[in-house]
Amino acid sequence: MKRHMSRFLPALGLSLALILPASASGDTLISRSYLENTYRPRLSTVIRDSVELASGPLINAALSRMDRYFTGSAGVWRTTLGFTPQSSDGGDAVALASGAGLLWASGAGSLTDGVLIDATIGREVAAGGSLTAGHRYLADGQVKVSITAAAQWMAEGQWMTIPGGAEVRPGGSFADVPAGAFYADAVSWAVGREITNGIDDAHFSPESFCKRADIVTFLWRAYGKPEPKSLVSPFTDVTDPGSYYYKAVLWAVEQGITNGMTPTAFDPDSTCTRGQAMTFLYRAEKEPPVSGATQFTDVPDGQYYTDPVAWAVRLGITNGTDTTHFSPDQNCTRGHIVTFLYRDLG
Repeated sequence: MKRHMSRFLPALGLSLALILPASASGDTLISRSYLENTYRPRLSTVIRDSVELASGPLINAALSRMDRYFTGSAGVWRTTLGFTPQSSDGGDAVALASGAGLLWASGAGSLTDGVLIDATIGREVAAGGSLTAGHRYLADGQVKVSITAAAQWMAEGQWMTIPGGAEVRPGGSFADVPAGAFYADAVSWAVGREITNGIDDAHFSPESFCKRADIVTFLWRAYGKPEPKSLVSPFTDVTDPGSYYYKAVLWAVEQGITNGMTPTAFDPDSTCTRGQAMTFLYRAEKEPPVSGATQFTDVPDGQYYTDPVAWAVRLGITNGTDTTHFSPDQNCTRGHIVTFLYRDLG
C-alpha cells in the first residue's frame, strides 16, 4: 500500500500548494481553467489508479476465496457475491448459512429451522411462518426454508438447494455437534470446504485435542493445498511422503508458518497450544503490523506469540480464557481450531 500511495502523494502536495495563495495579494500560481479542465482530472486519475493498484490484490483474493462451491451433507453449498436466480417445483428446501441473504420472488415457502430476519419490514419470521414475495431476508445462523409449492427465489452468500428437503445439520451429520455449540458453524464450514472430516461418519469429536500435524494440515487445505517447492523434509519425524500431513508441513515451513520444535523435529503428534495456533494463523497471513499490548498478564512482550495474540484478539478470532489471561500454553481442541480458522478465513 505504501508503495502505491507514494505515487500520488506528490500530486496531493501540489494540490495543497495550489490552494494556498502565492503572495499576500492572493494571486494563484495557475489559472482557474487549467485547474478545472486539466489538473483536477489528471489528479483524480492518478489517485484512482494508485488506490486500485494497492487494493486490487486484496479484493481479488477475497473474491477468489468467496467464489467457490462447497460439498455439504445434502446438496451443494455455494458461495456467491450477488443474488443468483433459482427455482423449484416444490418439495425442496433452501439452506442458508449465517449472514446469507434471500430474495423471495414468488411461490410458497416457510421457515422450518433457524432464525430468519425479514429485512424488508425489519421483523423476525415466526417459526413455520410463510415468506412474502418481494421481501428480502437475512439468515441469523443456519436457516432452512421449505418450498411447499412452485417457487422462485434468489440467494446470496453461502447457501444450498436441498433436493427433497433432506435434513441439514450444522457440521454435517455429526451427533456430537449440537446446533447451539460455538463451533457448529465452523465445523459446517470446515467440512464443507474439505478442510477436515469427522473421526468417523457420525462424530467430529470437537473436544478432542488437536495435534500440530492437524492444524498445519487444516491451514494447508484452507489455502487450497498448494504444492511445496521441495518434497525433501528437514525433519527426522516427518519422513513418510504418504502421510496426510507431509506436504502440509513442508509447505508451512516454506511459508515461514512454522520452523518446527527444533531444527530437525516438527513433533507432529504433540497437541497444539493456543499460543501456537495464533502464531500459525498470524504467519499464514504474512504477519500484519501490530501495535500496542494486550490486556493479558500471561502474554508478555518478546514472546513468539505476543504479536499473534494481539492481532487475533483485535480481529475477533479469539478472546482470552478470562479478562486478564490468554493461557497461551493451554491445549487446543478440534472445536477450537476449526473455530479459529473459520473466524480468520471463513
